[in-house]
Formats: sequence, structure tokens, C-alpha cells
Amino acid sequence: MTPRLPEGVRGISVLAVAEYLGVLLLTRMRKLALSLIFLAGALLLLRCGAEPTPRALLAEHCSSCHLAPAPASLPKEVWEHNILPEMGARMGIKSMTYDPATKLGETEYQLARDHGIYPETPTISQADWERLSAYILDQAPDSLRAPSLPDLDDLPGFTPHSISAEGKLGSLVTYLGREENGLVIGDGYGNSSAWMHDEISIISTSRAPVVHRQPTAAGTMLLTIGNIYPTEASNGKLSLLHADGQTVIADSLHRPVYFLAVDLDDDGDEEIIVCEYGNFTGALTLLERMPSGAYRRSRLSGVAGSTRVVAEDLNADGRRDLVFLHAQGDEGIDVLYQQENGQFERESLLRFSPVWGTSWFELLDFDGDGDLDILTAHGDNADYSNILKPYHGLRIYTNDGRNRFSEAYFLPLPGATRLVARDFDHDGDTDVAVASNFADFRGHPGASFVYLENEGNPDSPTFTHRTTPLALNGRWLILEANDYDRDGDDDIVLGSFTLNPSSVPDTVERRWRDSDTDVLLLENRLQ
Repeated sequence: MTPRLPEGVRGISVLAVAEYLGVLLLTRMRKLALSLIFLAGALLLLRCGAEPTPRALLAEHCSSCHLAPAPASLPKEVWEHNILPEMGARMGIKSMTYDPATKLGETEYQLARDHGIYPETPTISQADWERLSAYILDQAPDSLRAPSLPDLDDLPGFTPHSISAEGKLGSLVTYLGREENGLVIGDGYGNSSAWMHDEISIISTSRAPVVHRQPTAAGTMLLTIGNIYPTEASNGKLSLLHADGQTVIADSLHRPVYFLAVDLDDDGDEEIIVCEYGNFTGALTLLERMPSGAYRRSRLSGVAGSTRVVAEDLNADGRRDLVFLHAQGDEGIDVLYQQENGQFERESLLRFSPVWGTSWFELLDFDGDGDLDILTAHGDNADYSNILKPYHGLRIYTNDGRNRFSEAYFLPLPGATRLVARDFDHDGDTDVAVASNFADFRGHPGASFVYLENEGNPDSPTFTHRTTPLALNGRWLILEANDYDRDGDDDIVLGSFTLNPSSVPDTVERRWRDSDTDVLLLENRLQ
């Protein structure tokens, strides 16, 4: 169809008409070119959306609920045979060679399914899953570099005492603390025993392993985990001890491991915060005492792996805040800032890779600048990658004064499980003790307990690393510090737990058995 000339240009020269038609044609060609460019861009975007890069797939599918682990953080073999099969199952990918129901058992598998752990419908296409798996295996190393452990000197100033508390083969110490009747030892058989002056006696019994005790305004409270082994079943209990037995305060707790009784709102009644470690799921739970004497339960956090909680006024507003560690998949330390209305506002302080195995933290002013710093132990290896890892160990994170934390110190220490930080020698700086339940028992068995004597200054610590030969007598899971002999300084006490999925040399296991050591008390003689 020939374009019609506008009324105003009729009767002009042929040259002018040709020029007009040329301009019109050029305009239409430009519009067509722009349309083609737009269409090409749209097709490119569609193509990019359909085939994201493997790195983008890793970020999308492996960081929705925790930090995405770097492929280089684990050996290729571990990824291929342990991590990727489970990872695929949690994305709904079916496999002929891996069935989580067989691994967990039908009951546990169904509980996990009920909580959305193993979806029926895949959350990633088969093609993308294969590309992601291939990328991870291509980037993963054949092996990890060996951890570089420090030389260990002797430990002067502490007198060791070996304690046999259970009277059974092997050790299952699950709690250590101090009460009026001395050092209290909780075990996997449900007993709480008191040790004082080389005499031991059972002071309470339960039907499940004891994981924490605390004297409170209402009396001594006792926490039992229900089942030490990972489970989605909730059968833990918090009970109040009295002369006639126990009164259950809260039941159906999901593998609780710790609790804190503290008056958060200064109303004269103690609130109780329970760390429900759980398994695939878990919680940080608040129990508030009602006028009737019953406790109202509310959830502060639904993240799995709640391990420890500390009450401190972190932002100097006059109200106690809650700082807690969650360490199952999504590993990190968060703060719940208490608001004026009694509610809490959550903020992340630190996040860690899920392969770090974070297992404990201490909150204290390590560098003496007036704010609270964080010390962490990383080394829980009871997972899908039970190997020595060079990034396991002790870390010190210093506070910049605005609750922003940066790593200031790292000590490689395979299997680091617990730590305590005190000025043990009363020289004005903070010393640190670390226990490792997953230590390198083949290459460095003595490093299952390391004492870091601080010989520097607050803003530049210099440590001498020490241990005792008796550290070889147990597999230390529990580590605490208190004045157990009541002489005015802090002693160190370690609890052995030999039930562990990782194998050890026969010579090491034989020494544990022959020494019959459940608890190692290091009596402080430094002053």
C-alpha cells in the first residue's frame, strides 16, 4: 500500500515527495530495528532464566536456609557419596542409589516429610540438578590440606583428678555443673551425681539423659533431652526437683540441650528460655510463669540447632537481650533485642558455613575495651562429612562497639566442641580452654584438650598452648569452669562421652577403657 501524502504537501516537487517517502521509510526501519533488538534481548533473558549458571544454581538452591558451602570446603569423594545424595533428596530428587527412608527408618522419615524436609515435588529440574552436581564435583578438591596444629607444652599450675562416676564400661557424661553439694555430674543413664572430696553419690534419677541443671528461685530445675540420637520426636522435659520427686514444667520438648532461667522484665518472676536443638527442626522457646503457677509457652525462634543462650544488655538500653547459637544447617549467632513492650527484635550477629560444625560460644569482653566479644568453637563432626577439617577450631570475634563482629584470631583444632574463657591465672587477661570430642586421635590425640595461656595484652593476645597427659584418658564432650574446690579461683572440669560415630585407634580406645575416667577435674593451683 502506497503511503498517502499529508494534505499540506500535495503539489510539491517530485524531489520533495521522494525525500518525504525516504524519511518515512527510514523511520519505520528504525522502529523495526528497535523491535528486533528488544525481541533479541527478551529471548536472551528467557534463555538466561532457563539455564542459570551452576554458581547461580548453588546460590539459589543451597543458600535459602543456610550459607552455601563452597565446593572447595569438602573433598570430591565426600560430596559425591555423602553430601550430594542427601542434598538431592532434600530437593525432591529421586535416586536409585540413595533412599533417606532406608537411612532414617520409616517413622523418622515420615516425621521429616511432615516437616517438609523431603518434598514430594522436586524444587529443581533434573537437568539443573545434574549441572549443579557436576559443577560441585568439578570444583571440589581431591583432599583437604591437613590442619596445622600448634606445639603443646605441659600444663603447670593445675592438679588433675580422675573421677569414675558411672561405674559402667565407657563414658556418657552429658552435664557438669556446681551446686551446694559439690560438682554435679549428669549422665546418659539419667543420673545426677554429686562429687566432693573424692566421694560420689546419686542425688536424682530420670528416665532420659540429663543435659542441664540450674538452681532457680523456684528450686533446682532439670532438663532431659529425651533421646540423644537425632530424631524429630519431641520427648524432652523440663522438671522442677523437690524432696518428693519431680514436677514437669514443660514436656514434648524437641531434644532440648540447654536452658536459662532469668528475670527478663524485672517483674520478680524468672522466665525460662529453652534451647530445643531438635534435628531437622528445632526452636528457641520462652516459658513464662502465670499467676496459676503454670508456664505459658511461646516460640522465639523456629531455627534448628539452638544450643546455648545468654542474657546480656547488648545495646545498652537497660533491657536484657538474648544472644543464642543455632548450629544445625543454618549455623550462626543471633541476638533478640528486647523491646520496651516485652517483644523481641531479631538480628544476625554472625553466620557460619554449615560444614564448620559450630558447637559453642562465650560472650565476654575479651579485649578489655568495654564491649562484649564472641569466642566460638567449631568442630561438630557428627554429620555427613566426618573428616578432619582445617577450618575447625577456636575463633575470637571482636566487637567494634556497634555489635559488628570481625574475626581477630583463629586456632586450627579439629573437632573443637566446647570452650571456656576465664582469667585462670589472675594476671589481668583472659585465658581459654578448649575440648575436642572429634579430635585427631590418630595424629594428635593430646590435642583433645588445649589450654591457651594468654601472655599478650588485651588487644593483641599471644598464647602458649598447653595440655596434660591425662587428656588422653577420655573423649571430652563437656567442658566447664567454676570454683569447684571453693578456694577462690576457677577450676576446669571435663566430661567424657565415648559414644561417637567416628572410629579411633585401638590403643586410644583401650586407654579410655583402662583409665575408667568419666570426669577429669583440673584443680587450679596458679595462685
